[in-house]
Amino acid sequence: MRLQMFLLASLAFPQAAFAIPIPVPACEHILPARPTGEARRALAPGDLVRLRDIGPIDPEPWAAPFMTLSPDGKRAAFQLRQADPERNVYCLAMAIVDLKPGAEPRIVDEGGDLLMLSIDLRGAAHFPTGIMSAITPRWSPDGRWIAFLKRTDGVTQLWRAMADGSGSAPLTHSAIDVVDFRIAPDGSSIAFATAAGLAKSEAAIGQEGLSGFHYDDRWSPFAQNEPFPQAPLKRAVKVLDLANGGIREANASEHAALASDSDLIATAGAPAHGPMEPGLKISATELTGGARAGAFRALLPNGGTAICRDAPCEGAMRPWWLPGKTRVRFFRREGWSNASSAIYEWNLSTGSVRRLYRTDDVLADCAPDGATLICLREGSLEPRRLERLDPATGKRVLLFDPNPEFSRLTLGRVRRLYWRNAFGLETLADLVLPVGYQSGKRYPLVVVQYDTRGFLRGGTGDEYPIQAFANRGFAVLSLRRPEAAGAAKGAKNFTEGRRLNLAGFADRKSAQSSLEGGIKLAIELGVADRARIGITGLSDGASTVTWALMHSSTFAAAAMSTCCIDTTLAMRVGPAAARDFEAVGYPGLLERNSTFWNDLSLSVSAKRISTPILLQLADDEYLDALESYTALKEAGAPVDMYVFPGEHHVKWQPAHRLAIYRRSLDWFDYWLKGVRSADPARKSELQQWDRLKGEHGFPVKP
Repeated sequence: MRLQMFLLASLAFPQAAFAIPIPVPACEHILPARPTGEARRALAPGDLVRLRDIGPIDPEPWAAPFMTLSPDGKRAAFQLRQADPERNVYCLAMAIVDLKPGAEPRIVDEGGDLLMLSIDLRGAAHFPTGIMSAITPRWSPDGRWIAFLKRTDGVTQLWRAMADGSGSAPLTHSAIDVVDFRIAPDGSSIAFATAAGLAKSEAAIGQEGLSGFHYDDRWSPFAQNEPFPQAPLKRAVKVLDLANGGIREANASEHAALASDSDLIATAGAPAHGPMEPGLKISATELTGGARAGAFRALLPNGGTAICRDAPCEGAMRPWWLPGKTRVRFFRREGWSNASSAIYEWNLSTGSVRRLYRTDDVLADCAPDGATLICLREGSLEPRRLERLDPATGKRVLLFDPNPEFSRLTLGRVRRLYWRNAFGLETLADLVLPVGYQSGKRYPLVVVQYDTRGFLRGGTGDEYPIQAFANRGFAVLSLRRPEAAGAAKGAKNFTEGRRLNLAGFADRKSAQSSLEGGIKLAIELGVADRARIGITGLSDGASTVTWALMHSSTFAAAAMSTCCIDTTLAMRVGPAAARDFEAVGYPGLLERNSTFWNDLSLSVSAKRISTPILLQLADDEYLDALESYTALKEAGAPVDMYVFPGEHHVKWQPAHRLAIYRRSLDWFDYWLKGVRSADPARKSELQQWDRLKGEHGFPVKP
């Protein structure tokens, strides 16, 4: 649930980046090697951890851009990122590639610390998420250089790299983090914003600590042991003269463009390309970033305004002009469970709107290039890569594949499933067959949640390696949860939606119904063994796991990355969040004995839980789990817990991700297949799992 709140909060509150200081490694493998003709081999967990990435793993429509085109449209710039789990570091490099097939990227800058996304949440500023920030390179008007944010020596600065690869260097030497910037149209200066308000607030909190912190609305105890700065925080905006290095105060228009992060939350839900193109406006958006009916407008050459009222214009996102400015194209999500991406064209001369293109792949970030698009695209079996797409013909041309080695790994085939749950809501899942699948043979099934768009990597939060499971002989049900019950009932805003979700536990029952429907299909297709089904989840997915464990006997093993909504919720989230939860219907601490918790609390239901549960938690969230975990242990339930240091809601450290991948595989091997890991490092864990089995009456194999 909390990940949904983070993402939706990022629509409504300013965003910022925070950096994780880690050593800068040598990046000898940051660019892919030429294919060597090696034989195919089984995919291992490390192959997924070491994938080269362009942009955040889970992009959303409101994410900042992470690929930009040169002014002449001939080159693209982006940051390449690759994890090194052995050293627990990331290789980072700014790259530029010519937009023609077979071109090899040119590294123009290397190194720096990882920048992570923070948000404003219930009045708390700079709330950590663990989600990687999108690094946006911006081109000079003449295309000779790019500017970007880079963190070294504990401070984020504005950097410049020459497009020909001849060098890079910092442009600013600020004592406070630079958080955003804009290049002047003539390229002579750069306006940049610093996190002056955050620095001032953190200094004040440090001073307050000398005499003791007051416990008030600034606190979120589950996240940290001191108050958060209070949002909104002001920025300082200055202008750097590139000719002489002088810095001046920003004028009114320069300040307005950078005084807050609101420009990243474009009125069209379209920040993937910054503020809207001139003459295009979407003034009202859905929670998912699309236009509401009648809110998509274009300024005509005669000064008039055209309003797109056709049905496809509801939900429009990221519009752009075609050359000549008589036609506008835009993206839209549609299809079953809103899982397809479509591109439409609006002809301003005739008023007609027609669909040009539709795909179930994810177009993670696209930039117009005349009548075509340069897109970062990913499919269910294909990691993200750079392509040219002609929406009118559907023709695709590969420009750069960051992971050509991936084509030599064995993968489980994917079959997409569609159904309606008991509440009539559309649901879908990808059923991933085990590598070497034999028709007529039934396999253990692991459910991974709670979305299934694009490359099937590790589910929401990327902790359960789908293709690694397939290579271990598991079938995987990669499940997309249904539309939230509140939204389906027509909620006008996020708060009303949450109330409707909770009333009668409508949303939890709907999610459970979809879960059961997907498992039923996997069994009816002859793939899944109904006696050997496991379930995993983070955030809302973890809430689905706990509900399922209390309300069904389907699952033989479970693994969760967050835990749990329980009777002491109001105490753990802090005063402001406690009022928020109470407002939508959760009981307070004085009502922790309410019958409300009979359906939701693992601690209340602990004596009824017999499913083995693995908890792998971030250290700033493990307090959330202690009530549930302690009750389960006292009840003799088979539960095991691990806590990862320096982590947040989404775990970011490469060594941790690989450890979680491997332990999850071994956990489900142990409980669903009776297979013991041969890894000597797993010996003590296997002994612990043997004790859990024996204590709960399971037969223990030596």
